[in-house]
Amino acid sequence: MKQEQLMKQYLQESDRGILLADATGTILFCNPRLLEMLGLQETQPVGQSLEQFLTLLDTAARVNEACRNALVTELRQAIANRTSYKPTEFCLAGGWLAVHGRTMREGGFAFSMSDMTEQYNTLNSLHRSNRATVLALAELAESRDQTTGDHVLRVARMTHAIARMLARQGHFPQTLTRHFLDNIALASVLHDIGKVAVPDRILLKPGILDPEERLIIQRHAEQGRDLLRHLNTFLNDSGHLAMAKRIAGTHHEKFAGGGYPTGIAGEEIPLEGRIAALADVFDALMSERPYKHAWSEEKTVDWIRQEAGRMFDPLVVAAFLEVLQERDASVHIVWTPDMSVGERMLDFDHLNLIMILNQVHQSIQQQDMILFELISQELFNYTVGHFSREEAYMGDLGYPHLERHVAIHRSMTRKVHEIRDHFLNTPFSATRQESGRELLEFLSGWLKEHILREDMQYRHFALRSRTD
Repeated sequence: MKQEQLMKQYLQESDRGILLADATGTILFCNPRLLEMLGLQETQPVGQSLEQFLTLLDTAARVNEACRNALVTELRQAIANRTSYKPTEFCLAGGWLAVHGRTMREGGFAFSMSDMTEQYNTLNSLHRSNRATVLALAELAESRDQTTGDHVLRVARMTHAIARMLARQGHFPQTLTRHFLDNIALASVLHDIGKVAVPDRILLKPGILDPEERLIIQRHAEQGRDLLRHLNTFLNDSGHLAMAKRIAGTHHEKFAGGGYPTGIAGEEIPLEGRIAALADVFDALMSERPYKHAWSEEKTVDWIRQEAGRMFDPLVVAAFLEVLQERDASVHIVWTPDMSVGERMLDFDHLNLIMILNQVHQSIQQQDMILFELISQELFNYTVGHFSREEAYMGDLGYPHLERHVAIHRSMTRKVHEIRDHFLNTPFSATRQESGRELLEFLSGWLKEHILREDMQYRHFALRSRTD
């Protein structure tokens, strides 16, 4: 009897929330800590059914609604099927909880809950620190060449999409693990980090490189690989730096051999290097450079098809073509001539915003939160670059409503940052999907109200100025 009393006292005073039900689904025990975590201190579920408790839980205001709905649905399924509810995390006001449900051998159900706020904040801080380090390094390399824009983010998006498609198609199952798919996008951001060692006279040369200069710039693959090897030694790498090292060192190798720096071929080239190679070339060919005009997507895709088996892995090419088909099928908004503000660079920016909006739409459809994270970073950069160009253009025009336009820009920037920060600060997929839907709705409204209304005003002003 004494043991039973001690056990009951331990459960009653435990820092972990605990609820126990018998084989009939009647709740036998619920400690104060569980009710406190859920903000249900005024209730007493002992004697009630599990279904009554789940109905009560579904009204717990402290718990994020999306998390609460998912939790209640999955717990109901576990109880009905007499299976365990796998440990997961969900959000509540001011913290994070880890939940575990388990069907007991003799019947009944045990439900436990732990406060994971401190552990989550530590892990999230480490993740954001690693991510910020990678992005800062990539921006350092890219900042030396002002013509590349968000090339590394676009390469990361395509690399991630191809890897995910290959996994869906059943290719390379031993390589395309969850760990691989979680890391390849961030790792590919550093594919050109070795260019920090290339002299400006070569990196920024507006014309064609001579043979000696080409050899110098080709060394960036080895230099990037070696830099990331050293960095990986000193940082607490979760996998992306080791993968980034392999991508940096092999993304200029050719599937049939003859690439650089080592000339390896076929599956000697790591899969991540073969994927990033195609994504890099795809974006580079379609981008404007001082030494070349941008290719059309049709011309670029035709050329990539021809290079299957020579420059590129044929399976990677096939997955890439499927990615493009899916992307085209999920278009949410299409650019039309009435969206033009009459200035080529600003029209290009607005077209890019539509592309971003369509990618947000696709990330929600596919529940692809890595894609959404990349898109949110690209949108973050967009608000800096585009608004600066547009405000400078209106200033040169002498546009009388510039101050109001700047205020609107600042408001959008704050909203984008708010949604992005909310996304980055939550690991729960349902909550992240909320962020995606919120961003999609906000961007759609912005497109309608700002580009088609506000921006048209300075377009008309510019047209009148030119005719006066």
